[in-house]
Amino acid sequence: MTVVTISRELGSRGTRIAEAVGHELGSSCFDKEVLAEMARQAGVEVEVIVEAEEKLMSRAGVVSQEMRSLFSADPNRRDRPMNQATYLDGMSNAIRLLAEKGNVVIIGRGSQLILEDHPTALHVHLFAAPQVRASRIQRRRGMAEIDTAKRIIGLADEQRRNWYQRFFTSADWKNSRHYHLMLDTGRIPEATAVALIVHAAKTARPD
Repeated sequence: MTVVTISRELGSRGTRIAEAVGHELGSSCFDKEVLAEMARQAGVEVEVIVEAEEKLMSRAGVVSQEMRSLFSADPNRRDRPMNQATYLDGMSNAIRLLAEKGNVVIIGRGSQLILEDHPTALHVHLFAAPQVRASRIQRRRGMAEIDTAKRIIGLADEQRRNWYQRFFTSADWKNSRHYHLMLDTGRIPEATAVALIVHAAKTARPD
């Protein structure tokens, strides 16, 4: 049962690599689909989940009254306002359910932390130097100035750092202890990165 989680920095080509890994392994690749699974379990539209996350990131505490029934399928939660704990619980349940199906590549969403005790999951982090990432963003978006791309990279890093701090009690998402494999895609060619992850996924065994 193949389960791979891939954490990536903006500009590290992480999504492309993750999708290629999924293709090579014959696995389903999940990114925003995690939110869709949360919505399915809660019996709401996926837009409700997206709004909930945005509101939880914008301020601590509860979200709007209309989202109080997010977990209404569970009678023990029906009258509780949604907060960070209930959101994380819903996201964790969705990711664990996807992992239980096997043959999956899960991109981001803190999956490396949620599945840290999964007996066979391979946790991967993809990164690159800020200058490399900014150059990629500049080319991809046709920007005239690389400084604009650098600001986008900095903002993306800050947003991801804040997301992990909010939902995972100040976890450092770049800490090597959360991963089995970390690859610098500024030095490692994309095809090589895919091959390394696929080989690791096929051969890695729990100690």
